[in-house]
Amino acid sequence: MAWINKLIDIKGEDEKILLFGVSMGGATMEMLSGENLPTQVKAIIADCGYSSIKEEMTYLLKEQYHLPEYPFEPMVSTINRRRLGYYLGDVSSKEQLKKNRRPILFIHGGKDTYVPVRMAYENYHATKAPKQLWIVKNATHAESFWYNPAAYQARVAAFLKTYF
Repeated sequence: MAWINKLIDIKGEDEKILLFGVSMGGATMEMLSGENLPTQVKAIIADCGYSSIKEEMTYLLKEQYHLPEYPFEPMVSTINRRRLGYYLGDVSSKEQLKKNRRPILFIHGGKDTYVPVRMAYENYHATKAPKQLWIVKNATHAESFWYNPAAYQARVAAFLKTYF
């Protein structure tokens, strides 16, 4: 929010702002979507964002490290609470997207094994704002642009033409 406000201060009240992020940046944009955004923020693009930090960590523990949720997630969540002031379960893209009022384009690789594609569907269904979902069939995590740059640029351009 500080960066958005600084940009408005520098560029002026007529500035149009697009929020765009990939992976954790995508989840950050999804979480930001539920805040009281200035009117200058016109649209959001979230590429392969996760649905919540807790769900992502639990998924990675199981799929990549073959570890159970307990005791690892509660331990990390408690450390996070002591150091940063919140538990992992307190941070949810889905909950923030429920409050979103800005048009949003969700992009996700269909073969993403780092952030499972089901999270894109969960995020998509969480918001009632104007929305689009594009699953790039054969792309892996954060690879949708590199898988087919022309299609990616065309899809983003069409979204921006409609909402930006």
